[in-house]
Order: sequence, then structure tokens, then C-alpha cells
Amino acid sequence: MIAFSPYVTSAQSYSGEWRVRSSSLRRSINKLDDDRVKNVPMPILFGLTPDNITPNFGDPRSGGRKHEGLDIMAPLGAPVVSPTEAVVIRTGEGDSAGNYVYTANPGGETFAYMHLDEIADIDEGDILKKGDLIGYVGNTGNASGGATHLHFEIQDDHDATDPYLRIKSIFPLADKIKYLETILDDVKSEKEFAYNMVKLYRSEFVLAQKLNIILLDSIMDALSSVPSSVSTNISSTLKGDLTLGSKGALVTELQKFLINKNIGSASKMVADGSFGPITQKALAEYQASVGIKPAVGYYGPITRAYILAYSE
Repeated sequence: MIAFSPYVTSAQSYSGEWRVRSSSLRRSINKLDDDRVKNVPMPILFGLTPDNITPNFGDPRSGGRKHEGLDIMAPLGAPVVSPTEAVVIRTGEGDSAGNYVYTANPGGETFAYMHLDEIADIDEGDILKKGDLIGYVGNTGNASGGATHLHFEIQDDHDATDPYLRIKSIFPLADKIKYLETILDDVKSEKEFAYNMVKLYRSEFVLAQKLNIILLDSIMDALSSVPSSVSTNISSTLKGDLTLGSKGALVTELQKFLINKNIGSASKMVADGSFGPITQKALAEYQASVGIKPAVGYYGPITRAYILAYSE
């Protein structure tokens, strides 16, 4: 059953209305997989990993309400895409939700995207592939004047569940670039949009170049014209390759980084500047967790470029 958030008051009547007025919508929804997607990729296409979000489901809100979604902070205009195959069941504007989109998703779940700056060119009944555009991050509705963010909900048979527990990955970079190409085909000014994307997410496009992922000419042109910023994170100091047996200050910086990530063996590690088996295992576990291949515990160009792209 499709559920709707109290954020969208007009949707209460709609949840029953769609069943009787649109058999084609029902047929499209019935074609979705019966199993829910347990590992939901980050719906904001660029710039964020699960490390960048904090849980806020259930936090108190005005009027005695509880927060029924996950607020994901992101820049104005950041593209929001569908993390799964889906069917659009409602788009609109509400006093609280601002610009919103509801989709039916595998396993009978409903995903909601709120406070959007703009909604993509989608309508009720549209079938979305993974990575298709939902809209752009904003602060519409009762978020007006506040920080731009995506309010993201996952609902199961009228019950809101915590999205934070499900967002455990990001799209592979090659897929991100492919999805962006589709988005660029439909924007009003490809040149302006590409410039803004590179301004916000330059490091990801630099990483794509290092991985020999082909970029559109508009992105390449923007890379040559948008000035690069000076990074002060780990990647600006860890310029050399590190492997089992390495020693020194660079190893210490890597160990501190891994300890901060607190994945697997990192909890047993001491930042002593000596690259031993525990450091190697902790690095391999970190690489596996973020999709770096091969995840063998070697700190080289790909891992360095990944950290540059995602830890600023």
C-alpha cells in the first residue's frame, strides 16, 4: 500500500484516489520487484557519502511531531536521483514539504523527496530507472530561509522507517557520470550547469579523469575554467604511495584517518607511524567499504584520489 507523510496534507485523500482512477499506474507498480532494496545508494548524486550524514529520524519537531525522514544537507541545486527503479505516484507543492516527489519503490515501499528547489520533468505514472533525476536540492516549504537540504523518507505500509539505516553506499563514479550526461541533456543551459557542477564537485571529476572515465565536453571545458580550491584534508599531505613496511609521518596521517573512520580493524590500530598488518587490514576494509578495487590495503593513486574526492 502506498503511504504518504503528514508533511503533505493534500496527499491524505490521494493515497486512496490513485487506486481507483489509474489502473495503468497500478500495473506499473506491480512490475516493481517484490523485494525491497536493503542497501539504498545516496540519492544526492555527487559530493556525499554515508560518512557525511547524521541520523535525525525521530527528532522532535514543532506541534509535537516527530521527524519522519532524514535531512541530508547539500548545496542548492545539487541533483537528486532515484536510488532504485521506481514509479512516480505524486509530484506537487505543499506548505510544509515545499516541492515534493513521491515514488513507489520495490518491496511495496514509498520514497519521498521534499523541499526541492525544482522538480524534474516527471509526472504521475512515469517509470524511473536507477539514477533518473528526481529534482534539485532546495529549501522550499517550511524550510524556506534555512539551510538547503533534502528531506528523504522511506515508508512501508504507512509506517515511516529510518533512511539512515539503509543508506550504506554511493553510486559507482562511472554510473554517476552516466546519470549526469542524461541530466545535462535536459537542462536549460548545459554550459552553466556543467560549470556549477564542477564548481561544487571538481574533485569527483578529477577522480573520473584519473580512472579514465570519459567526460562530456561541457564538463571538460568547465574543468579548464573553474579554479581549483586548496585542500587541507588528508589527501593534500598523503602524496606518496604507502604499503606494508612503510614508516613515518605519512603513515601516521593515514592511520589517524582510518581510526577516525572506525571501520573493522581500525579500532585495534595505533597511530604509531608504522605500516604493519593491522594498518594494511584496516585500509583494505576501508577500501572495500567504499568500493575501491582491488581492496588489498595498498595506498596508491586510486585510494588517494578517492579520499581527495570524498573527504573535503
